[in-house]
Amino acid sequence: MVLNRGAMMVTLIIGKNSNLSQELFKAIPDCVLLSSRELSSNMDLLAPYQTEKINLIFNNFQTAVGLNDVSHVDQYIESALGITAKILAYFQDTEIHKIIYTSSSSVYGNNIFCSENDPLIPLSLHASLKVSNEKLIQAYCQNRNIDCSIARIFNMYGGADNFSVIGKIIRAFQNDEELTIINNGNAIRDFIHINDVVHTYTKLLAMQSVPVINVGSGKGTSIKSILEFLKNHRILLKTQTLQRDELKTSTANNALMIALLGSTAFKGVETYLLDQLTKSSS
Repeated sequence: MVLNRGAMMVTLIIGKNSNLSQELFKAIPDCVLLSSRELSSNMDLLAPYQTEKINLIFNNFQTAVGLNDVSHVDQYIESALGITAKILAYFQDTEIHKIIYTSSSSVYGNNIFCSENDPLIPLSLHASLKVSNEKLIQAYCQNRNIDCSIARIFNMYGGADNFSVIGKIIRAFQNDEELTIINNGNAIRDFIHINDVVHTYTKLLAMQSVPVINVGSGKGTSIKSILEFLKNHRILLKTQTLQRDELKTSTANNALMIALLGSTAFKGVETYLLDQLTKSSS
């Protein structure tokens, strides 16, 4: 059955269970969450929207905890890239107002201060497939004259966070567990709160001609320095370290994001953690 929305536009978010999808659903009116897993086996779940005017937000990818698991490579590629292609093909004749693709800062590789025009140097399968999604969506949108934005998100935290190192710090403290950190926590990362990401996406939906945007705080911080900050506030965590190859530095040139939002007042990760852990201990 085709829904009769008249001139109303619906925003379809692909990737129902992602933390970002859940927060976007709260902020965007006339929004529908769709499971990429369910769509993979039944594309006709999109049928009610095929003759509608729509926005598309792609948050689908291999689950965060399975980014390094290629034991079922066909499923990996389907989750990370195949479902994107199938949805684009399904909506080949649909009026699409805007597409936003959720990409990652990992596409830049080791880069001290990533700019949107910097070369892409993916150093992992995850990052390479993000680049492939970017190129696929950009080619599709160019061919059909659809406005699209590639949002390269840096290290997001907050919300129902089950993956980021910031979420792991909170759970380790709450459960009095040992926190595993990589390479003594020396890598420099750009941490951005999910509320700032959601704010950016709501702005992007209403704007044209923002082909690529970094979504980050513009500030580099290491886990080592965050733990030292907490220690100075009498919050101690037990830690163990693993040695592993990782990006040494990744921070955003976020001048475009600042211009879009008209603000530099991003939530600070240290302040957020101190607030969360203080609440847990009270």
